[in-house]
Amino acid sequence: MTKSTVLATLTLVVIAIISCKPKNKQKVDPKRPEASVEIKLAAYNVLFGNWGTPKQIGKMFKPYNLDIICFSEVPDGEWTAKVGKELDMDYTYVGKISSANHKDKFKSILSRTPLYNLHEIEINAVGWAPASMVGGETKIQGETVLVYSLHIPGRPSFSDTANGSASEFIANQVLPEIKNERFVIMGDFNNLIGDAPLNLLEQNGMQNIWNDLNINVQHRSTHQHIETGVESGVIDHIYYNTKIKAKVYDGGIIMDAKNPKDEDKSMPRYKLEWEKYGKPLSDHRPIWAAIKW
Repeated sequence: MTKSTVLATLTLVVIAIISCKPKNKQKVDPKRPEASVEIKLAAYNVLFGNWGTPKQIGKMFKPYNLDIICFSEVPDGEWTAKVGKELDMDYTYVGKISSANHKDKFKSILSRTPLYNLHEIEINAVGWAPASMVGGETKIQGETVLVYSLHIPGRPSFSDTANGSASEFIANQVLPEIKNERFVIMGDFNNLIGDAPLNLLEQNGMQNIWNDLNINVQHRSTHQHIETGVESGVIDHIYYNTKIKAKVYDGGIIMDAKNPKDEDKSMPRYKLEWEKYGKPLSDHRPIWAAIKW
């Protein structure tokens, strides 16, 4: 073996040894590790289950592959769990406070992953009462997410103040007590974007999905008034906390939430309106969003 051959061989051995040494891993701040959590959510006021059965509503939601659904004006008992059966979502929480003490107008959470730290916050504000928001935590991709389902009275769209509103209560009494940065509040707010109560929530660190999605809500609606047929505008919302970086990358209003055209059913009231409006599953339209933290 020549001298040059020996040197070449030694060089290759040194390179191989160096390449086998473990590389230094980039240090991660243990106080705030980087994490990516994606969650698909929906909110739906179901008109006490009068126009849509759990099976029909579950079938409507199935293509969206949701992690969490928050219902309002929902019947007590197993109604929410029956929707979950259609979607393979096994975990539910139904609150105990019915909106304005009306029959079957509770708030509930349906989840694909286990729920814990369940609680309900009563709200007595300007407008009908009591109102409430039901909350629960769940783990999504290893991270804890806090979810609130609500149904609250709104202030009129021409009101220039949030004084005494349910949103003022939430901003002053609820938000300061939340420790988890990953949280959402969603449901029937009974207010439009730009109204003082919703402005107050946004001033206190909450962001509405419609802003992220660049959806102009001025000419859209999530609610059709039963007696008059007048569209109320977008009064159902999903809000998330902005103290931790997040992005809403998909979502919208589900416009085709309807029964089959040949569907017929008995109901205690509103059957004429149900037929007139095209047999919808509710007087509200469901909304949904996909959020990445």
